[in-house]
This record gives sequence, structure tokens and C-alpha cells, in this order.
Amino acid sequence: MRSERAIGVLCAIWAASLLTGLSGCGGGADPNTSLTGVVTDVDGKPVAGARVTVAGGAATSLSNGTFVIHGVATGLKTVGATISIQGRNWSGETVVDIVPEEKNRSVNIMVSDNRFHASLSGTVIDPGGYALEGAKVFVGGPWGSTMAVTDSAGYYEVRKLTPGVTYTVSCSLAGYVNDERTVSLSANENRSLSFALGDGSYQGTIPAPQNPAAQAWTIADTVTRAASPKGYVEFLKRTYRARRNLPLTPRAVSATNAARTRVTPDGSVIEVDLFWDYRAWDDLFGYAIKRGQSSNPSAVTAVLRDPLASAFFDADDRLTPDVTYYYTIHCLDTIGFPADGRVGPAGDTVSATPLQPIATTAPGQGDAVLGDPVFRWTPVFGAKTYQVVVWSRFPDLQNANDPQGALPLWPADINNPGASKVTAPTTSLTYSGPYLQSGHTYYWVVIAADNGEYSLSVSPIAKFVAR
Repeated sequence: MRSERAIGVLCAIWAASLLTGLSGCGGGADPNTSLTGVVTDVDGKPVAGARVTVAGGAATSLSNGTFVIHGVATGLKTVGATISIQGRNWSGETVVDIVPEEKNRSVNIMVSDNRFHASLSGTVIDPGGYALEGAKVFVGGPWGSTMAVTDSAGYYEVRKLTPGVTYTVSCSLAGYVNDERTVSLSANENRSLSFALGDGSYQGTIPAPQNPAAQAWTIADTVTRAASPKGYVEFLKRTYRARRNLPLTPRAVSATNAARTRVTPDGSVIEVDLFWDYRAWDDLFGYAIKRGQSSNPSAVTAVLRDPLASAFFDADDRLTPDVTYYYTIHCLDTIGFPADGRVGPAGDTVSATPLQPIATTAPGQGDAVLGDPVFRWTPVFGAKTYQVVVWSRFPDLQNANDPQGALPLWPADINNPGASKVTAPTTSLTYSGPYLQSGHTYYWVVIAADNGEYSLSVSPIAKFVAR
């Protein structure tokens, strides 16, 4: 009988490589293979400006913590992230398994202060007491995960772990029953933790994830252009997720970047965010995401080798405005999927139709404005409402001295927009918020939304000076 653990308990199951003999070997670099992911701290906040490296490539994390490295060679690779924060060196690392013909692979790296790093190490054996090579040891924390792979002696080591965190640590290998522990680590602790895997068998495909949902974003001035702080995008995403009861900071965020030829209008990016209810199974390998332009998509867009995932962020460069995309989410098991590619049944199909980019037209960038400004913007086909948001300072991400970031000046409560929101086809409105101080610079954006806020388009941030 299939074994299920309670929802909310972190599972950590990693299967053997899809191709026999892949583990530990390095293949040739495929220019179409991308390593994508996100760098966070222990609280799940994005870390911008971190240097992310993997054999043959490097990138810098952007203001939402994301990164992409193209042309990564196949095989097991160590991915590390480093950054200096307030004069201290922070870092983190994990191991990824890059598989041929899989055009993307997502990873989360959690960084912390080097002075306090903890570690785990030990051995993995089979029922006869023999060492198991290629077993995955998966260390699941509150916002991210770290993976290590055993060598020919069955030995593994997970370094650069953040102390003061309770981790769920599981060990898995295709054909065996998983072994799982919970461990809390202190600063500079080097903990020994070994595993014994029992013989396992195929339990059948795993039921489909429940309650899938989709939300599409078109960002006209995307965070992928530079590592400069653009926390307003994350602020807006959290706000509009909350309105639809979607996770504000979904665990184990993933992303794709499968092509470098953009058909999206220049200067914009489209992202379709998928969410589902987390449910843990003892043989859960991860998820397959299918995307297509019909209500029954057949092509697998991405494979998430992460049983902790409850969200998938599809940022494929080929996504196009005004095209409806359909998605299904499938569970993968540790036996059937690595053995012969068996995929679990589809859940409910969800769809998203990204909007066109939107741009501000007045006030012009840096204009001096006398009196209450009149905001104007370009129309967006399919938009039903437009929302203007104004800040009294640049809306960057939160920090230690400002945990909420820059909150809007107008509307004070974005969920009660009042006169700051209009219905289409109107493409202008007059500011009616708090008094604007002469000589002060203000920042604003406009957000287009369809009915139900399933698809949204965000303008580049603009600024004006009050006179």
C-alpha cells in the first residue's frame, strides 16, 4: 500500500539518475540546457547580487534572487553562491543532476554567514550492510533545499548549512524504501547522520496534485535586466497572490528559461506562476509540468526533481502575449519514473493568457509636476482595470531596518484602491492622495488586470518631481 505522510511535513526523496551511469560523470555542454534557480536567506528573502557558479558557467542573482546559467554540461554538478553582506562573507551550495535533453533544471541555494556554517555527513547502506553509491541525501529547510550524493564508499557530506534550523533529511535511491530523519544544527556543528535503505518496489503512480491555480505576469521592465533593486515587482506579486489566496512565498520555487530567442515584445518578460496543494508521499520524486495551447497538453515542459515543491514559475522566453497556455501538473515516483519515464495522472487543467506589456506616458520620466499629476498610460487589450500605485521613495525590497520595504503612499491600502483604480478603457486618472511635498521625487507604476486578476501586466517604474 502506498504510504502518505501528513500535509506540511517536509519530505525529501531523490531518485537515481534518469540515465544509467550518469551519476558522477560529466557530459558535454548543451547550449540549450539552462540551470535556473533562486538564491535566498534562511527567511526566504531573495538575495540579489550573489555570484552563482557551476563548472563551466557563472551568473549573478537578480533583485528577486533568480539566476540562469546557459550551456551547463550534463552530470552531477556542485552549484555554489557567494556574496558579501555588511562586510561578512555569506555562501551556500548544493549538488544538481543535469540530465541530457532536459532543457532546464531549477535549484534553490540558501546562503548564510560563513562564520557559523554547520555540516552533515555519514554513510548510506543497503539491507545487507553494503555501501550504496549514488544515493541522494536531501536536506529540506524552511525555504530551500540542499542535496548531496554518496560516493563509491556510500559516503556523503552536506556543507554550508545554516544553523538554528530544523531540517528534514531524507535519503533515497531508486528501488529502495526511503529513510528519513529530523535534525537541528547548532553553529559550527559537524553532525554525523547515516542511513539504511530497505528494499522497495513500485507502488503505482502517485495521484495528481490538488487545487492547481495559475497567474500570469507581464513585466515590461523586468528584474532580469539588472541586479538593481526592484522590489516593487515582488511586492505587487505578493499583493495579487494574496487576493486570490495563493501562497505569498511558495516553497521550492522553480523556473524555466528554455530558449534565448525572444518573441515577447522587446524589453518585457512573461511569467506564468503555477501553484498546487503540497502533499507528501514516501516515493515522491518530484513533478512533471505539461504545457500546451490546447486544453489537453501532452508535452512535458519541465521536470522538477524536488518533492518539496508547491509552485512552478514558467518564465520561458517563448511565452507570448494574448496566447492562452494550458497546464497540467503530474507527480513522479522514485521507482516508475526513473525506470521507464512513468508519469502520474493529470490534475485539473489550468490556463493563463498573458497580457501585452503596458507603459507609462505621463508624467514623463523625471518631469517636474505642478499640482496633482495626471497619470496616463498605454491601453492593454484584454485589461478590465488599471491600478496606479505611488511611492514616496524608491520601492526597494525589505531590509533589516525596513522589514516591510517601501509601502505605497497612494493608495495607502492597495486592497482598498479608491480613486487610484479605474476600469477600462480609461487610460488616465488624476492623483488624489496625500499632499505632495515640493522638490520631492515620487515613483509610480500602473498595473493592468483582467477579470479575476488571473493575468496582470506591470509598467516600468516611473518618477516625477513635485513642484
